[in-house]
Amino acid sequence: MKKNILFLMLILLASCGPQKIKLSELHTLEPIKLFETSTDFLNQRAMGTELGVLITDESDQHITTKGVFDLKTGEVNNKGVSAWAIEYKDERYFNLGYSSDINHWGSYAKFDIVGTFCVIIIDDDSPHILKSKSQGYYGGGLVGGLASALVAESSKWGKNWKDKEGNKKKLLFIDTEKVKPQAMSRNASAHGNYLTKKELEKILEITETTLEEDIKDIHFEKIIELIKIANEI
Repeated sequence: MKKNILFLMLILLASCGPQKIKLSELHTLEPIKLFETSTDFLNQRAMGTELGVLITDESDQHITTKGVFDLKTGEVNNKGVSAWAIEYKDERYFNLGYSSDINHWGSYAKFDIVGTFCVIIIDDDSPHILKSKSQGYYGGGLVGGLASALVAESSKWGKNWKDKEGNKKKLLFIDTEKVKPQAMSRNASAHGNYLTKKELEKILEITETTLEEDIKDIHFEKIIELIKIANEI
């Protein structure tokens, strides 16, 4: 049994990507800042080491990486993969490993709103990775029953919110006041999933807003406005 567990651990380690890049490839690394937890992110406490990422795909809303490495030596930084957020070219990105609805370790989504309540807006023009779910890799390597449970949870795709033109939007919503304990590869941090009715009701309560329409009919633009107001209170 112990041999089987050791073998599985070796497979997982080997599948995590390169442990070091060639010195000749150091110039391909893109410098980043890493924020280990959601609290560190809000307080702008970046990890002190000089790190970079190998980018395999990017759009104006996301980046996907092959690993986090030391800019000088090319050595892999194992803590980097589990960082809650990164800053790349003066833009800040959320680690999608901290989402059950869109769970992609190594991929990061650009924040549209940053504050106590953070938001990432997803629509038909968003890259595929922001509209898809990983089917077997949760929490940095979860397998079996727990992974199945998370797949079942994430299959409840969040509500589409319509804008004034009738276009459908989804909101990846992060309440940074709700910090979850460390688990597997996730540090003690807030998680980001599709905005729920309960979370929207909390925003309405904070902003002391009374709706004239049913909560399910509230326009996307109004939700964004209310979240921004809530961040200022």
